[in-house]
Amino acid sequence: METETRPVHGAVEHPLIRQGRVEKRLYQEKIAEAASRANTLVILPTALGKTIISVLVAADALYKYRGSRVLVMAPTRPLVLQHMNTYLNALKLRPVDTAILTGETPPHLRETVWRGGARLVFATPQVVRNDLREGRVTLTDYSLLVFDECHRAVGDYSYREIAGRYAEQATYPCILGLTASPGSEAEKLLEVCRGLYVEHAEYRTEEDPDVSPYIQDIVMEWKPVKLPAVYQAARAQIRSLLEKRLNWLRARGHLKGGGFTGRGDLLRLGEELRYQMEMSIEEERGRLIQAIVNQSLGLTIFHMLELLETQGIHTLLAFTEQVEAKSRKYSYAVLAKDPEYVALRDLLLRNPVEHPKATLLLGMVDEEVGLRPSTRILVFTQYRETAAHLAEMLSRVPGVRAHRFVGQSSRAGDEGLSQDEQARRIEMLRSGELNVLVCTSIGEEGLDIPSVNHVYFYEPIPSGIRYIQRRGRTGRRTSGRVTILAAEDTLDYTYLYASRRRTERMRMLVLSINEGLPEVVRTRPPRPPDPMTPEELWALEDQDGGDEGRAEVVAATHGLVEAEEAEGSQSTRLKETRRLVERAAKEVYLRLLERGAEGATVDQLAWDMDDPGLNILGPALKKLGGQGLVSLSGDRYVASTALRRVGETHTVWVDKVHRGYAEVTVDEGERATLLSQEYDGPSGLLRKGAKFRAVAEVYGRRGNRHIWVKEVVEVLERR
Repeated sequence: METETRPVHGAVEHPLIRQGRVEKRLYQEKIAEAASRANTLVILPTALGKTIISVLVAADALYKYRGSRVLVMAPTRPLVLQHMNTYLNALKLRPVDTAILTGETPPHLRETVWRGGARLVFATPQVVRNDLREGRVTLTDYSLLVFDECHRAVGDYSYREIAGRYAEQATYPCILGLTASPGSEAEKLLEVCRGLYVEHAEYRTEEDPDVSPYIQDIVMEWKPVKLPAVYQAARAQIRSLLEKRLNWLRARGHLKGGGFTGRGDLLRLGEELRYQMEMSIEEERGRLIQAIVNQSLGLTIFHMLELLETQGIHTLLAFTEQVEAKSRKYSYAVLAKDPEYVALRDLLLRNPVEHPKATLLLGMVDEEVGLRPSTRILVFTQYRETAAHLAEMLSRVPGVRAHRFVGQSSRAGDEGLSQDEQARRIEMLRSGELNVLVCTSIGEEGLDIPSVNHVYFYEPIPSGIRYIQRRGRTGRRTSGRVTILAAEDTLDYTYLYASRRRTERMRMLVLSINEGLPEVVRTRPPRPPDPMTPEELWALEDQDGGDEGRAEVVAATHGLVEAEEAEGSQSTRLKETRRLVERAAKEVYLRLLERGAEGATVDQLAWDMDDPGLNILGPALKKLGGQGLVSLSGDRYVASTALRRVGETHTVWVDKVHRGYAEVTVDEGERATLLSQEYDGPSGLLRKGAKFRAVAEVYGRRGNRHIWVKEVVEVLERR
């Protein structure tokens, strides 16, 4: 995603686009023109400017329909902020014309924004869906909705519900979906198109004649390695463990035949066995439970084989430690007592040999950094344990400054990264403070990672989508290299060929997608254009404020309350101060929620927070006040939610936190699932052991209890 403000030659000319800011590219203009006429799915490889296409379409919609609004959505807060920066760089808009809404914005303030005068709104889809359900917003006046990373619009994802509401409410809905990788299954792609009411798809590759002039060369290579003897011995033991479980299942008729049994076969067997459990009588369940245990063990051992072959002994040992720690799980307890498993673990502990891919990676990075100290490198790996291990090893190489780059959720012994910390590490790579990031899948999608010279796949991946996303991290502004490491005669080779097949299948699929789409899905006639007047355009020129005005919008959005008073706003010192204010504001808000309606004085807050200093505490309180999160009563600050009791309140205990959801206990012991998209509250509160009161709705879904937390009103306990 391009956010720089350098002038370009051959720039787009449009009444709402800043002069010299958007490079004129024929393919982008053609796609934008088509997208202005029909609901469009845009499929472009990473770095070809999908966001700029959406800027062109949005500019046209805002100009032609003077009273209309545009909503731009992206799955994560950092990506929403990146879109906002790109749009503000390109469009002639005043601060009052834009707004941003994420889970960090409290519901009552979101309602004020929705009903305000902002013509361009940036938001996460979870927020939009929740506010539609609660009646805080209608989409009647929106002339365009942009769905970024729209391949997510399957199943129950928020995008589908939003598109449906928009189709019902808007006078003449116009939808623009953006993705680099729609998947290789025809039914899934058609599900995306149906969910977003797509009428037309636009697809380009690097080989298309109108695109190729803007593509940098990417050199692709793969490096094979051979597994050492100790790995061969460990693999033989794991396969023996696996075959014992498979033979047990075959002998009892659960698996047919004696041919190859793969992970997919075991997954399908698990579904069948659980269905039989639901339909069986009590006397049959003991037999089925034993079958499920052996099926589960088979999957666990398959996973161990993959870790050994593709990651290394270090990562496999980390997994066996989890098996030991979670021996309360019956299948893990059975495995941990198996003599072959005990012998395997002893072999691994006595021979902690590095995987040859790790050794090769260190040598290649060492050589590259030595020849070109300014290089920027991304290393992708599937597993957090591997990411931490590789980052530690690379950091010991002279001249290499490496860090891991992982998601937000924390696990035992492995702390996640907050969105602020993710953004900080990206900035460190951009500035050269780091020259290597070791990433899990969080680095694949959407984030505005700066120009990278070399991308390493520590292992091939079978997903065509993820293959394209990883590859697209390089070759953006200059030529790049991609190196795929693969161990011979292992799952690495299986995944390498699978990704190639699926990528080619995806290319063939999107070429024919238009044949299966309806010509028109909108039933109302288009409204006649009502363009902005010259006087309105002149007013934008007069009130815009140029780059300084845009900086104020960005500063206000991030809550950088002292930005307008500081000199050298781009200095490292000010950035660090802003980061501290942001962190302090989150902590202050949680402290005030803990104190409830009683609130706290500044001195009490300073004591609670171990004296952060008034130079930080003051701006943090000012920021929270500006966001409507805190109120001042006399000399005491109170969390605004503590003063309101709108709707039914529940007490919530957080039992376990997983990626995308949490297991919680509600009120007097009812267990429920809390999805991330149904939680409107401070992100730092969702930790195991936390307890809070919230305006919430408990409901049933597919036989399970769920809770939708609409607003946290008091923190009772947090960890």
